[in-house]
Amino acid sequence: MLRITGGYLAGRTISSLPGEDTRPPLTRVREAVANILSSYIEEAVVLDLFAGTGSFSFELLSRGARSAVLIDKNPKAVQVLRKNAAKLGVEHLVQVVRADALQVIERFKKIGDRFDVIIVAPPYFTGLDQEAMAGLASGTLLNPGGIVVLQQAKQERFSDKYGVLALKRTYRYGDTRISTYIKD
Repeated sequence: MLRITGGYLAGRTISSLPGEDTRPPLTRVREAVANILSSYIEEAVVLDLFAGTGSFSFELLSRGARSAVLIDKNPKAVQVLRKNAAKLGVEHLVQVVRADALQVIERFKKIGDRFDVIIVAPPYFTGLDQEAMAGLASGTLLNPGGIVVLQQAKQERFSDKYGVLALKRTYRYGDTRISTYIKD
């Protein structure tokens, strides 16, 4: 069980997926990301790519985000996402989509969807981090003043710039690196 650390849902728990396929972020990483995003959260529309348990999105919703779109292609993860949303009573604030995150990026670009906060937290060492950031590089999914958060293993390659997205700051928490990007 994972615990929400702040906001009106603080202390409530969400379920995780059994096994090694989905790796929810450590509590201190989730809390740190929420603190890093504090000036971006209020009324934010969140896109959570590779959502897994949804812990990042539920943390941000608890702290004032308006809504979240949670993407995962694993059917078991999608079941857990829906279960967690219902358990927290936030089903009306979330849209859960079972799909490949890279394809969703392209689909959302075509239809003109835009977000204030985009979370990119794919499984480590798969290359999906670089592919997702390349898909986001045009900046068309990011609202003016928005931010992209990239979670990686600290050994993974990252760049100071992905198209119009420029590195704002990098943080390290044990084996995890969190990088934030804004439009250049």
